[in-house]
Amino acid sequence: MYREYIEPKHRDVYDEWVRAAEASGMRDAGNMQPDLPLDAQWDAARRVHDLETQGVVAEVLFPNGVPFQAHQFDDAGQVADPNLARAGKMAYNRWLADFCSEAPGRLCGQATVLFDDVEQAVEDVYWAKEHGLGGIMMPGLYPGGTYFFDPVLDPIWAAIQDVGLPISQHGGAGAPMYAPPGMAAILTLAFEHAFFSGRSLWQMIVGGVFDRFPDLKMVFVETEVHWIGPALKHFDSRMQMGDDWMGFAAHLRRERAFARQPSEYWATNCYAGISPFHPLQLPLDRFGSGYEPQAGEFAIRSENSMFGVDYPHFESIYPSTSEQLAALVDEPSVTEADARRVLFENAADVYRFDVDALQPHVERVGFELSDVHVTAPA
Repeated sequence: MYREYIEPKHRDVYDEWVRAAEASGMRDAGNMQPDLPLDAQWDAARRVHDLETQGVVAEVLFPNGVPFQAHQFDDAGQVADPNLARAGKMAYNRWLADFCSEAPGRLCGQATVLFDDVEQAVEDVYWAKEHGLGGIMMPGLYPGGTYFFDPVLDPIWAAIQDVGLPISQHGGAGAPMYAPPGMAAILTLAFEHAFFSGRSLWQMIVGGVFDRFPDLKMVFVETEVHWIGPALKHFDSRMQMGDDWMGFAAHLRRERAFARQPSEYWATNCYAGISPFHPLQLPLDRFGSGYEPQAGEFAIRSENSMFGVDYPHFESIYPSTSEQLAALVDEPSVTEADARRVLFENAADVYRFDVDALQPHVERVGFELSDVHVTAPA
């Protein structure tokens, strides 16, 4: 389906890439629940129907197979040839815009943008906004690339802030592709992907990006959340030691680009897309506003969180979403306001869904929070 979205000059190479992928004997890119058909990835009507059975009326989408990518299961779509890299990402973006248009206002696609060419990246950001895409994917950090704390990227951050789109860090982007493939490689990635995903958080803070562009919103999706609290708590403690903890010279201290405690940037600029949402991901008894944090404690709270189903991946909570909804709403410290925030209000605000336009779908397929624990399986 991508072929018509590929520039004609690249179609011969694309055909070779497809033949090589098919010859490998592997299924199309992306991890899938084995009982779901492959078209769950590219059939908008099927996705909308399946998710409606879970009470979901709109979703935020992340890449799951980009033309020319070197590794089949690499969501970041790493490509060796820089010319083909952008060609593949733009083909995906063009396809994505058409895909989202099949369910207007309900599918929020995230554009893939290369940061290697800053001027081109700025153009691609404006293209994404003009074509109805709902956010910008953070690219993977690979050796030889530009780190997010480098001010050379400021025109990109400025463009993203100007168009009002959020930036999203998707789990594992930039992680090594371990070999040989198998259980050891999968589990190694499972243990490490949170670290590789998290690198962008502290780089954005220490680089002063949120100070220069205070309206930027950044979401960490499917990165797990167990690392966020300890990392920010440690970071806060380190900064409370002052600027002399490494014996920095005065001229180096003056280069400090950020003004607040790291945890304060999380509160104002960052969110966790907890996907797939499950009590094992975070302690729900410290999640809601009914819990009073201890002195110096940092916990992931409902104010900065979003509920994820992760359809159609094998780790998805589909089709048993109601069980996780019940765990959320039955937790004594979680108020109805907390549940509303994490289930839809935060996402609607950050990704700019039109809640009024969605209301007919909510009334048709939605649910009452008070009924969730009754309808959930025992």
